[in-house]
Amino acid sequence: MYDMIAQMHVVSKMSAHTIYSHHTPLVSTTNIEYFNNNPITSSTQYTYGMINHHQLTKQKTTFPDASINETTYNYANEKGNQLMIDKNMIGIPLETSTTQTIGTATKMLAKSETVYPKTTVEIINNSAGLVLPLSVKLYDISNLSNTPSTEITYDKYDVKGNLQQYTTKDGVPVAIIWGYNNTQPIAKIEGAKLSDIQQSFIDSIVNASNTDALATPNSDETLFLSVLNTFKNNLPNYQVTTYTYDPLIGVRSITPPSGIREVYFYDTANRLKEIKQEVKNANGSLEYKILKEFNYNYKN
Repeated sequence: MYDMIAQMHVVSKMSAHTIYSHHTPLVSTTNIEYFNNNPITSSTQYTYGMINHHQLTKQKTTFPDASINETTYNYANEKGNQLMIDKNMIGIPLETSTTQTIGTATKMLAKSETVYPKTTVEIINNSAGLVLPLSVKLYDISNLSNTPSTEITYDKYDVKGNLQQYTTKDGVPVAIIWGYNNTQPIAKIEGAKLSDIQQSFIDSIVNASNTDALATPNSDETLFLSVLNTFKNNLPNYQVTTYTYDPLIGVRSITPPSGIREVYFYDTANRLKEIKQEVKNANGSLEYKILKEFNYNYKN
């Protein structure tokens, strides 16, 4: 009985170890080029946030002529966007500005801001409550006190965060249709809002793309291309660009409004090999004209 009780008491020894971690970011780079054996040096210094985040906040480049370009990045903490902070979206640059200093004179080269919602009430472009960009604004560098101009407005996203509609600075709406199980854009319609496009037209190309997603790579896309062409013909008043893919490999074809299709070919390792353009010869038959070739070579 004693032996049984003794075996039930197991003595364990525990010890604590301190694990140290340290943030070691890139601090500077130096680029040296030689011209007639004379070194020409430029250098870049990087500054990071040390209190609320460790993101790059300033990049300062000094050129051989002693001129300096300095780019400053502001994030959710600097812009006071508590909604993004609460969701730990603290690594997205919201405002970027670049200055140039020559001698003692400094001038602004560019300043832009990506606007995100600051409260849930401002999330008006998607039904999933996702914190996604609302617009991009550019500042007048000659007078920063002027109201910035809106370069693009992001009007609508789907529940996965895919951009479905945006409006350019000229007020032109652009709709994007997503296929391949909501993973790839298959059509871009310039001049149309998403609500301008008949739902049955959208469903036809989305369903066809989902079927194409099940096919093996390099399989015949004739049927899907035909469905896309019908979709385009149903929208004669808009500029329509369509796309096909081999999932997990890359884009298979791009057909712009002109109808002159670019076709993408891959090697056995699924690397892009050629980009060709479909053209018709004198007999009306399709031929491929090589636009770009990619070669992959390895040193022995």
